[in-house]
Amino acid sequence: MTEFLLLKIVAGLFFGCLLITVGLIPLVMRFARRVGAVDRGGYRKVFEGAMPLLGGLGIALPLLAVGAVASAGGYLLLWGSNWKWLLKHFPDQFDFLYNLASYNRNDLLILVLGGIAILVLGLVDDTRGMRARWKLLGQVGVAAFVCFAGYGLNTVSLPFVGTIELGFLLGSLLTMFWIVGMINAFNLIDGVDGLASGIALVGVIALVVLGFLQENVYVTFVGAAMAGCLLGFLVYNFPPARIFMGDTGSMFIGFTLAAMSLMGSQKSETAVILLTPTLALSFPIFETLISIVRRYLRGVPIFAGDNHHTHHRLLGKGYSQPRVVLTLYGVAICLATAAVLSALIPLESRWSGLPYALYAGALVYIAWLAGYLRPTAFRTIFERRQKNRLYHALAAYAKLCLDNHGGCVERRLLLELCRHELGLRYLEVQLEGGTRLMASEGVPAQVATLESAETLRVKSSDDHDVFLYYAFGEVPSDNHRQDVIACLAGIFDQCITDHAANQQEIELAGVEDERPDASNEILPVSEPRSS
Repeated sequence: MTEFLLLKIVAGLFFGCLLITVGLIPLVMRFARRVGAVDRGGYRKVFEGAMPLLGGLGIALPLLAVGAVASAGGYLLLWGSNWKWLLKHFPDQFDFLYNLASYNRNDLLILVLGGIAILVLGLVDDTRGMRARWKLLGQVGVAAFVCFAGYGLNTVSLPFVGTIELGFLLGSLLTMFWIVGMINAFNLIDGVDGLASGIALVGVIALVVLGFLQENVYVTFVGAAMAGCLLGFLVYNFPPARIFMGDTGSMFIGFTLAAMSLMGSQKSETAVILLTPTLALSFPIFETLISIVRRYLRGVPIFAGDNHHTHHRLLGKGYSQPRVVLTLYGVAICLATAAVLSALIPLESRWSGLPYALYAGALVYIAWLAGYLRPTAFRTIFERRQKNRLYHALAAYAKLCLDNHGGCVERRLLLELCRHELGLRYLEVQLEGGTRLMASEGVPAQVATLESAETLRVKSSDDHDVFLYYAFGEVPSDNHRQDVIACLAGIFDQCITDHAANQQEIELAGVEDERPDASNEILPVSEPRSS
């Protein structure tokens, strides 16, 4: 009877949250457009046009409502003699429901409070923008709240090693690292339509199966509700997407999955936080670690955004967005299967190594497919790292000069410096509509029409499209082209242009038209080409 009741509750939570999310997302889309929470793309984005954000509200609100109602019901049920009413009307289910209320009401309360805090943090970032340092501080604060509410790890159990005692300090640090790491891991993979939500759905289904096998009611119920929310959102987010989850959704998903696995481990005799949840959610973890290593080797800040993630690399190989998403879904399913098998197969079995072989094979396959395993000489890596350190310093200096509203001469000299250091033949910056902001010496009047010109589109601080037209002095390698694009984006992305756009005529110093009768004349240019 208890197992049948458990399945009925799981099915009710899943389909209930699915229907609520499907009905809620259109309202969220209208709300996002009304408050201006719209993503208009940029050099690291793989879509064109404007896309409403805040899709994470459609995932978070139903889940938080279920958690709040369940937690409040648990406290109400145990308050006074209300439990007698339950015993009278549901005698067969009394033990199950009473134990559920006794053990999980605090877990649900902490999950709801932490979820609200991380949701607000994401909303502020999506609607008003937030510096990375403040966002990270907020994430650490939420993680600390969960940790000091009594959910810090004291022990971990590792395969073939046994149980390891952590102590309060080490356990608290590991707990906070786990939560903050998962929050940012899902933020990293949210770069292609349907990727983050689909990977999260695969991971949460694995956690539900593990919770059912380990008789962990908390993980099973929360996971079932979240799976319904994610599938409902995926209806609108699978390529071609109609809405993005934004940081509102990616951070909430990462927090919820981290908290689920963390709180679930507290109810288990073996603290499996470093085993089964890590296997089930290991693609976001893999992407985080590979991004850190890649940026370190390139000599750029590890927290700097780029367009060299696994999904970007597959797109660069000619994969369509649906193919990229389905390929990575397949990898995630293999990793989730490894997690479930690790819980089913005893360590003393001769098949105990099968889950880890499947896990390693899936990661090696995607690393090979994305080109991470190409042999590269150590000297080449070192030289590229040194070069990118110089590019990063150049970008920081140039952006500081531009944001301080330097004069025409200063801007010309700055652009000449950038052109020379990056090995470019010319460099020109235009606003959308063709208004030329600045250009290096020797730039042809109609540079946008030249076949040799490459184009980079970024966003200004006032959300205008800014187009960079440039040409290399020599045919560049793929690595050099990537590094130059990253440097140019670091300079001009979110640049301040409103002071120049409001002028009737923008003075352009140092740019001489090649016509003998038009020295320093600003000529009309063609419409910027789509990036």
